[in-house]
Amino acid sequence: MSGPPPPVPPVMLLGRDAELAVLDALVDTVVATTTRPAVAGRPAVVVVGEAGIGKTALLTHAAGRAAERGVRVLAADGCRAEADLPFAALGQLLSPVLDLVDELPTHPRAAVTAALLEGAAEVPTGALHLGALMLLRRAARRDPVLLVVDDADRLDQESLRAIVFVTRRLSGVDRIGLVLAGRGDVRPLPGDASLPTLSLGPLAEADAAAVVDRRAAGLADGVRREVLTAGRGNPLALEEFADAGSARPAEMSRRVDAVFGAAIRELSGTTRRLLTHAAVAEGEPVATVHVAAGTDPDDLGPWGPAERAGLVLLEDGVVSFRHPLARAAAAATAPAAERRAARLALADAGLDPDLAAWQRARASLAPDETVALALTASAVRAESRGDPRAAARAWRRAADCSPEPRDRLDRRHRALQASYAAGDADAVAEEHATVREETDDPTVRVYTTLLAAAALMLHARQREAVRRLQEVVPAIGRTTPAGTALLGAFVRLAADFSGVPEHRALADAVLARPEVTDAARRVLAEADSPADLMWLRATVYDRGEAAEQLDRLLAEGRAGAGATADDLQNLGFLADRADDVRRAVDLFARAHDRMHHEGPAAFGVPILAALLVEHGRWSEADAVIARWTPVADERGMDRVAVELAAPRAVLAALRGDPDTAHAVVAAARRRVDLADNLFLQLRLHSAAAHAALVAGDRNRAHRHLRALFAPDGTPLHPGLSPRAVALLAAAAGGIGPEERRDVARVVDRVRATLGSRPSAHLRLLLHHADALVGDEAHSEHHFRLALADPTGQDWPVERASVRLHYGEWLRRRRRPSEAREMLEAALEAFDTLGAAGPAERVRSELRAAGAADQRDAAAGEDPLTELTPQQREIVRLAASGLRNREIAERLFLSPRTVGSHLHHAYPKLGISGRHQLGSVLRDPSSG
Repeated sequence: MSGPPPPVPPVMLLGRDAELAVLDALVDTVVATTTRPAVAGRPAVVVVGEAGIGKTALLTHAAGRAAERGVRVLAADGCRAEADLPFAALGQLLSPVLDLVDELPTHPRAAVTAALLEGAAEVPTGALHLGALMLLRRAARRDPVLLVVDDADRLDQESLRAIVFVTRRLSGVDRIGLVLAGRGDVRPLPGDASLPTLSLGPLAEADAAAVVDRRAAGLADGVRREVLTAGRGNPLALEEFADAGSARPAEMSRRVDAVFGAAIRELSGTTRRLLTHAAVAEGEPVATVHVAAGTDPDDLGPWGPAERAGLVLLEDGVVSFRHPLARAAAAATAPAAERRAARLALADAGLDPDLAAWQRARASLAPDETVALALTASAVRAESRGDPRAAARAWRRAADCSPEPRDRLDRRHRALQASYAAGDADAVAEEHATVREETDDPTVRVYTTLLAAAALMLHARQREAVRRLQEVVPAIGRTTPAGTALLGAFVRLAADFSGVPEHRALADAVLARPEVTDAARRVLAEADSPADLMWLRATVYDRGEAAEQLDRLLAEGRAGAGATADDLQNLGFLADRADDVRRAVDLFARAHDRMHHEGPAAFGVPILAALLVEHGRWSEADAVIARWTPVADERGMDRVAVELAAPRAVLAALRGDPDTAHAVVAAARRRVDLADNLFLQLRLHSAAAHAALVAGDRNRAHRHLRALFAPDGTPLHPGLSPRAVALLAAAAGGIGPEERRDVARVVDRVRATLGSRPSAHLRLLLHHADALVGDEAHSEHHFRLALADPTGQDWPVERASVRLHYGEWLRRRRRPSEAREMLEAALEAFDTLGAAGPAERVRSELRAAGAADQRDAAAGEDPLTELTPQQREIVRLAASGLRNREIAERLFLSPRTVGSHLHHAYPKLGISGRHQLGSVLRDPSSG
């Protein structure tokens, strides 16, 4: 029976596991017996780091753990006001044990009494230090003692020297420990460099994100990213900026003021004025800050006090704040009128029009069309340089500054488009909600809802997408024909992605409405907008109709130089429906090349990766997956991430690494709710089946593949399911007769749903499946038909699989010569692709058919000839100096698989280890 879940660490302790372990070991040393200390060495730890980095939280943890274990905690903390009072901190530290002072010898007792009880300014230093040590040792005879000293950089020097003296004389048998913390990156405890020091740096990215999410859950993606950037991994700063993002700035200003406000108020008026301008600057150089503040740009003297106070750093003509909260404090200590005046002065003094536009916008007290126009120009410039996030921010602020409702709505829609282009679903949702509140115009509402739904679909949030679309279904017939057609198309797409029966019923009902069909006819006839492409992409599944429409659109020049990435992508989807892999790859690849952002065109990226795998262009598939997987992770585009996992897993399986393939699929399954994402579920079933087949587990493969079809054999997805029919038949080959008959019924049902015009690819798949599970008397006829069409070379994996299965069939019928011919052709294809998994199976069949292993035949000239393509690539990368983990990341394998390939490659190369690869390969970097 499992115990309760571990406690969630406080925010300030996230990401500090190593430091917590050190402090816990220190407490263990303090409570250990006098004969067997828990750890060797002096029981003291010094913690250093910038303000807000978590020093006090670590000390609090150590004190709490010590108290739980029966340790007496004596604490003191530095105070700027008492830094000039001798022995102030020492008195604070030792006051709980001064009742033991009478047990001390005469001279130490007199010194301690004079300094700590009578307030004498001068006492014998040696006697006082010795008295402090003796007092602590007597206290430790009762209970172990932990000294906890915070803000040591603010201690009075007399106390600090006494603490140093005591610390240097501690050992594991004293049952006394010390934890001391100070601000900065230099130890605040002088005189002993042997003490262990924990230097706290910024939190790792994931821990910083956890701090923000726990402090202010539900921040919009854009605000959350700004908070993480501004916080720079400092826990306190992250909390404060998260509060500000959650509209809690009052609390922030109080805490910031407590840390930095006093230091800023001690500065001269000129220095504070410069700090105010620097705090509200948007990256302007120091010279611009001086001009705006009305000071001499050549006189850097006023910055000196701020630099010495550790607030700013001047370097390369730019002023930067040393601590993320110092900027906030410098702004907060100035009145609002001064901050506004500083922004306007910076806008006038600067040369960058984008920075000037933002300064004027932040200084604006009311809607102002002049400011809105400047931000609009900034947004357009951001779009032209391919920065949709910056464009979205500018459009959003321009809308806020717009006095006219019509202009405000137009700019909000542009902000929504830019947020969608950036893949920011939360920002899209916010803009969509604002537009719904500001207008009842059905056309505006429909178009903004379409973008909101598309963003949700991109993030695998299908139910939310359908709900949003349902809200504007009443607008059908009251908006433009293009809007009506697009609404129908989006409802169909969302229903197909989700697979939820009520969603499909809604889509059927919407597409059956006369207003929608009439609008679609008009859109298709006029062809004056991308609405027709989206309609065709969403509604055309018949292979023949898709091919006809694609031919028409290409003849009209719709894929020409003026086509956008979205246009090309929609044409690519039509080509995929037509099962025209060459044109589909070309169109998706061209769309991919024209992408300047990570938003809408990302829908087609996983399809491109999957088609490249099918088409045998695996290195290109690797490149697409490698580029987009981190983008999808960063942007939270779960649909893209999960859909990319499928071809990644298939590649790993085909390359002979089913373990990695299964791990990739398992991770993808945990990422989204597959109950609302049928399309993703089916893709992952197919990928998992590839891994199971390579691992030799046909039962498992059969279960995965059968899930792509309804109990009666009907394809659950009109595009994905039929393409799995041959793989399903291959999996059924090693299981029971009832399963084989069931798969034969599935094949018949697929053939019936495809009608009279299946593509060459689907004909190949159907013949392949019939050969495996159909009437034995006709198996050879179907094998030959599966290989007859020359277009089958567009699907090299499938064609090689046909040859493998045909060769196995021939061998079982005692036709070894023909079997060897077919199997050798399959082996050549798999080796060329680098498909180590099925290649090993072919070799096994060849040996069973009486063929000798030919891998050593041509080893004389090229030392790599005898290796498989996968091994050759791994050997070359290893020879270039890459480690196994780096090779694994590049080839989407596991490090263990890379090591296994190298282990098998060394004997073939006549060497014993990695260090000899350079002597075997004259140019290790070649290839």
